[in-house]
Amino acid sequence: MQEPHDSAWQRVLQDITTPFDRVSEMTYGVIMTLTIISVISAASGGASRQDLIVAALGCNLAWGLVDALMLLVRLRVERAHRHGRLRALRGISNDTDFRDGLDDFLPPRLVAVLQPDEVWRLRQRLMGSSLGTGEPPRGGAEVWLAALLIVLLVTGITLPMILPLWLVPDDLLALRLAQGVGVVMLFTLGWLLARWAGDSPWPGALGFTALGVAMTGLCIALGG
Repeated sequence: MQEPHDSAWQRVLQDITTPFDRVSEMTYGVIMTLTIISVISAASGGASRQDLIVAALGCNLAWGLVDALMLLVRLRVERAHRHGRLRALRGISNDTDFRDGLDDFLPPRLVAVLQPDEVWRLRQRLMGSSLGTGEPPRGGAEVWLAALLIVLLVTGITLPMILPLWLVPDDLLALRLAQGVGVVMLFTLGWLLARWAGDSPWPGALGFTALGVAMTGLCIALGG
């Protein structure tokens, strides 16, 4: 019984969400938390810690739920779209048009270097399979796990930043520490993103941190 569960999570991490997706979701959570605690504390002239904590957690939980629902919609639409394109490929009568249709599924540069016999074999394999037949496939457990992962990422990323608001007695110091933790987290996420992309981590992390701080400043300037 454990194997299907592991396979579903593996599909979530490899096929449904990319490292860029996951870093992006966590970045949204960091920026929203930084914006909320900065705007509320400035606008209220000293909001209580409970107000900041509840606002940060509530906003990120709401955003995570909305983003998860939109993920479910996107995956459903993509499944229907891919099924329709595969059905259309099955109806193509020549290899030239079939090659053009492969752009929906393979990188165009890869399609461009396919030899005629390779295109013919791909076409024969498609026709010998059940792809593009019947009704569009339904999403399995991995779809719901992907939605859950989004909620956990966006909400969970809030916790390290609100810890100082719980633990540090001085209000101003607690706020500055929370903001500092957010900046460190932006740097860490930029580092991870640069490593995944194969770029140099330090310039990538510093540039990503600067971008994240700039976006946070823009959100604050526009009223959160």
